[in-house]
Amino acid sequence: MSSPTPAPEIIEQNGQKLALVATIKTVAANREFQNNVNVVQQQRNDAVDLKKRLDQALTAGEKDALQKRLDEILKSLDSNNAIMVKTYGFSLLRNYVISFVKTRLFTPLNDEEFAKLPPEEKAKPDSIKTIEGKVYAYIASIDGIAENDIFRQNVQLVQTQRTRLVQLKQALDKTTSDEDKKKLQEEFDKSETVLKNNNDEMVKRYGFSLIRNYLLEVEESRLYTALSDEEAKKANTDKPEAPAEAPVANQN
Repeated sequence: MSSPTPAPEIIEQNGQKLALVATIKTVAANREFQNNVNVVQQQRNDAVDLKKRLDQALTAGEKDALQKRLDEILKSLDSNNAIMVKTYGFSLLRNYVISFVKTRLFTPLNDEEFAKLPPEEKAKPDSIKTIEGKVYAYIASIDGIAENDIFRQNVQLVQTQRTRLVQLKQALDKTTSDEDKKKLQEEFDKSETVLKNNNDEMVKRYGFSLIRNYLLEVEESRLYTALSDEEAKKANTDKPEAPAEAPVANQN
């Protein structure tokens, strides 16, 4: 007798039950997944745009040409979406949440910075990588879903604070009222101090700073699909098809 199929992992997020449909475990596989998602999402956008143009077309010739193109895109989209379902349990017809389990941070180096690196540092595996002619240096790994969520929240926080600082500076430059200028300057100084402290903490924890760009590589992620109430009840007996790595979706 065969053993029963284990139920999928179920988590709850913001009151919504989610079922794990895929775990993507390498940088290349995560990059492949995102590329494939981009392809099917772009095809869907193209189909929506073509449908609008078709509805507005005035001549029979224009309508025929647009309909032919629309049919081609929909056929390719259906095929690519079927591959995504089979490979990852991902479909454009469902809502998804992706959780990052393990990521690596790199920062770009200019020629002078690269030249100053010790030879032993350059020789370390995965310490240096070159993408499209640009050199990046490894600065940190972030392990764990909670840790990755916190990192992204912190990045968003300091970016928002920086945007607010720019807005305050612009307001300071425009105001002619001494009273308003004093209030704005006080808020600017306070915001600048908070941002500096937060940015210093980001540098200390991750090697990440707002004054530099960075590259984030996803090494492992988990893909969850949102469940309806009925699906959540059946989750203990039903299991999504096991995922496998897939070829790049056709972009036609």
